Amino acid sequence: MIQSIRIRGFKRFVDTTIDLTGRVVLAGPNNTGKTSVLQAIAAWKTALQRWREVNDYRMDSGFKFAPIARQAFTPVPLRSFDLLWNDLNYTPKNNIEIGISHRSGWKLTMEFKSDNTEAIYVRPKLDTPVDLLRNFKMDVVFIRPMAGVCLDEPVYMPAKIEYQIALGQSGDILRNLIAEAYIDKSAWKEIQSSLEKLFGYELLPPDASLAHIRADYRSAISNNHRRPQFDLACAGSGFHQVLLLLVLLNVRRGAVFLLDEPDAHLHVILEDSIYYELRKVAAEHGSQLIIATHSEVLIDSVEPRDLRVMLDRPRVVADTTERKMLIASLRVLSNTEIMQANSVCGVLYVEDYTDCDILRAWATVLCHPAEKLMATSLMWKQAVFQTREGGVGNAGIRARDHFRALQMVRPDIPGLELVDGDAHSAINEMPVTGKGLQRLRWRRYEIESYLLHPDALSRFVTDSAAPSQKEHCRTKMLAHWRNEFPLAIVREPLSDHVVLNQIEARTKFLPPLLTAGGITDLPYTRYFEIALSMRPSEIHPEVVEKLDAICKAFGYQH
Repeated sequence: MIQSIRIRGFKRFVDTTIDLTGRVVLAGPNNTGKTSVLQAIAAWKTALQRWREVNDYRMDSGFKFAPIARQAFTPVPLRSFDLLWNDLNYTPKNNIEIGISHRSGWKLTMEFKSDNTEAIYVRPKLDTPVDLLRNFKMDVVFIRPMAGVCLDEPVYMPAKIEYQIALGQSGDILRNLIAEAYIDKSAWKEIQSSLEKLFGYELLPPDASLAHIRADYRSAISNNHRRPQFDLACAGSGFHQVLLLLVLLNVRRGAVFLLDEPDAHLHVILEDSIYYELRKVAAEHGSQLIIATHSEVLIDSVEPRDLRVMLDRPRVVADTTERKMLIASLRVLSNTEIMQANSVCGVLYVEDYTDCDILRAWATVLCHPAEKLMATSLMWKQAVFQTREGGVGNAGIRARDHFRALQMVRPDIPGLELVDGDAHSAINEMPVTGKGLQRLRWRRYEIESYLLHPDALSRFVTDSAAPSQKEHCRTKMLAHWRNEFPLAIVREPLSDHVVLNQIEARTKFLPPLLTAGGITDLPYTRYFEIALSMRPSEIHPEVVEKLDAICKAFGYQH
């Protein structure tokens, strides 16, 4: 949706352009401008919305300014509008400008002019097309960390709900949002499924017929005993935070979500799983996520191309080495890892975090118990290297050395290393016993090799195509499959094939197939969406074997 933002004269930004393509994570120390970027986008939305409310789009003498009082300006808490300006000298050249560029090609810049400490004026830049202003549609939702849940919450009108969200007082209208989600049965089912998977709780249907909305939850596990119900206010702050995010993502589909520290109040073990869940829901509903955080767990889960470092100036992370510089500990083990070692079932070593995403997606499709295990009870690390003291240029440590360091903290911790099939000569498999460091290897070249099924890929490209292009994209993709792959693979994609054991699917097979189906430049970080589109009969039996082995390796029984 949003491709980039240019911020001029707003708070700390003199004149800065930030690439926001994709699902972006703004990362950096405190007070480096992460939240200010989100506030700038929210201020742009507020200014445009206010201007459209009071203007008739006539261009006889240029767009007229629309006033906004300080009390009605919700994106930034201010005691004076002077605090919004980087350098306030009351000249037209010093007006704040915030411009949004969209991936479809349009650009819309809002101008902010100071009046006094209690009021400002806003309007679109004079070169903005009138048709764009008339027909513009883009939902932007700014979500701050929650500060608690209201005990007595009446039913509110939609305008009141929007205002409370804008103020950052989402805890006062959470029950209203739950009641709204309950009306949409598909949204309600998704929310319940996510909460059960992440927390083990069932959200009960709300009752909005009383003076105050009743919203209860209870344990999702039944042992033939009575499961007591609890009011929403009894839940922990982390549960409230995740519930808010899931509800909004499911009821405001296709929106741009500005998430300010969504990891707030969350246990470190859950941060990675919840970030995956948010990305999954956003992908399913065509929403965009722009996240501000300094969580090491979230940063470590993000592909470098999606990271924006907020230091002296915002910029895209160059590569994985720079990402590791951003989050690296000066020790083999960080304090986070030491804490995790004592509270998780074990540690899973994989080639990259994308392997975890694909495994979770398959577990979801198969309703496999490994889904809940990976969501809540495992820590994961890369199998090849972990950052070591010394930073850039240092060789780092392998999984076995990292595991030995973990054993110094917890001698009985189990580990499982799941590596790609191209590691035949370098790494030997070890028995899955539930103890020590166990090791498994994919028989095919890599985990992406198991995404090669014509029916699943056909469904994925069809769902991604425009209505008028669906059949064309499907036909072209299947034609490429039949013409470019050996006949044995075409006939029996789930059988063992030497070609799939020797050639990378991520770079050699999947991109041409997707391109033939009309999907170009899909990053491999989104390949888990292909896995989510598969059906159980299309998932290779070895995948089930590996999911079973993951459960066995960590002594997990559903």
